[in-house]
Amino acid sequence: MTEVGYDLREYSFKTPPELSGGATRTFRYRCVIVGAGLAGLALAADLGQRGVEVVVIDRDATSGAEGVLSRGVGYAARTIEIFDRLGVADKIAAKAVTWNEGRIFDDRELLNHYVIQPDQKQKWPAFLNLQQFHVEQYLYERVEELDQVDVRWQSTVVGLDQREDSVELSVETPEGPYSLEADWVVACDGAHSSVAKFLALEPSLTYLNDYWAYADVRVDLGELLQRRFWLNLPELNGGAAIAHQMADGCIRYDWQIAHVDPDEEIAEERVRERVTTLLEGRTDYEIVSIGRVRMKRKVLSPFLHGRVIFVGDAAHELPAFGARGGNSAVQDAENLAWKLTAVLAGDAGYGLLDTYADERLAAALENSRCALQSESFINPQSKGERLFRDAVLRLAREQEFARRLINTGRPSVPIVYADGPLVLADRDDFDAGVQPGAAAYNAPVTTAGRDAHLLDLWKGNFTALYFTETWDPSDPPTDEVRGFDLDHVIVTRDPQLSVTGVEVAVDTTGALFDRYGADAGACYVLRPDMHIAGRVREVSPVGAVAIVDQILARAEQPKKKEEELCR
Repeated sequence: MTEVGYDLREYSFKTPPELSGGATRTFRYRCVIVGAGLAGLALAADLGQRGVEVVVIDRDATSGAEGVLSRGVGYAARTIEIFDRLGVADKIAAKAVTWNEGRIFDDRELLNHYVIQPDQKQKWPAFLNLQQFHVEQYLYERVEELDQVDVRWQSTVVGLDQREDSVELSVETPEGPYSLEADWVVACDGAHSSVAKFLALEPSLTYLNDYWAYADVRVDLGELLQRRFWLNLPELNGGAAIAHQMADGCIRYDWQIAHVDPDEEIAEERVRERVTTLLEGRTDYEIVSIGRVRMKRKVLSPFLHGRVIFVGDAAHELPAFGARGGNSAVQDAENLAWKLTAVLAGDAGYGLLDTYADERLAAALENSRCALQSESFINPQSKGERLFRDAVLRLAREQEFARRLINTGRPSVPIVYADGPLVLADRDDFDAGVQPGAAAYNAPVTTAGRDAHLLDLWKGNFTALYFTETWDPSDPPTDEVRGFDLDHVIVTRDPQLSVTGVEVAVDTTGALFDRYGADAGACYVLRPDMHIAGRVREVSPVGAVAIVDQILARAEQPKKKEEELCR
């Protein structure tokens, strides 16, 4: 049983050029994305902004999971930074509920009240809570503005033929079938990926003995709920429950299904019983949607199969604890977008896409490990896991260190690409700062007389950050390395410093020099996905160029010949 109370935008079918003019034709495209969900639309927006022509194919006619459930809820600051560059962060923030703290209960006893981002210098809060279909709608509105992106709704991919230099897709539509060819196909078609089935790929899949029901409920609680987590609820046979505040006056309630038929648990009468209990007897609410899920861990390896690339849930599906699914999908898309753009432009070879597969597989495995650790605490299966959890809960009543051991979902954080070819290990002495491979740190600056944040100056290219109070005009910046644009930003504490032809950002709070360990001066190079490529003490363009040159040289050779991967 599912009730639908959301007002979802629907998209009409538009006749593609393959079916126009009374004759069926086959066209070739640089990139075709299968799936217009969170991952597919984020990737399409990123590629479109980089000038890549993209076709997106989706079998649905609306945002969301076939227009029914809100699915993902929480979007981490790192993901919002990506959305900011894609032009949708302000819309999301205006609609969303800020989540920056949570409460954990043992039954109804409060054990821990925590804050997950005490750093007030950040542009975005730790999390924004918003139903996923809203985010997808804003992303679609953005790609509608991009001439490079063609989204085709009500179109189902029914076949795939991979060749040495292209991929042919067969598509069914309301006006009949057609075929199209692509240099590259990106599968963003979710956990039940049809593209993976066409390629006969079977990911590593583990079903966990943990079912959850969930309901979106419209109710006025009169206060900021943010996140609540209950363990050991007697009315759930000792199970757990979660509550997240969302937009539209809605609360997402999730609860463990214990020792009952999962289908019975999502019958309307049972759902109302559970929600009334969680609301401590209140009945003045509206049920908007209902569903259930079995926790699972699925990882496809590798993410790259010839000219087909897997992103988001099509590549990995994780237990929901920590909001890792949607955030990881968007970060997959950003990691891939700049690399695929370079390959399509002829500025890089197939080996650069190998780094996408390696880095994002590592991220999926790390997210999987964290999610499974939360799963073992929330739903202990062994005697040892149960003893550990019970001991932590007892100690948490008196000892603060034990409260930090309560693991009901470690919030999603960006992966550190520490060991990959696109990260240069330190050769200079750094005992502090943002380590190579980590995501860049953001903080307030002033530039050209206006207030901003450091990452507002980032344009999606390799970017050198020079932490200095002086500048040598005899060392002019280099705009390009191995076919890639290289931007330059001077970060200084001197408000009088001015350099012709180079953007200057004044570190108004000192937070940037502090967090980057740059009191002695430093040059950091950001990759086009805002992760640190490397750092040196040499504050000059020569050092920055050397970093970019070295990491790109490492990615020139694929691990396998492209034609072998296409077989």
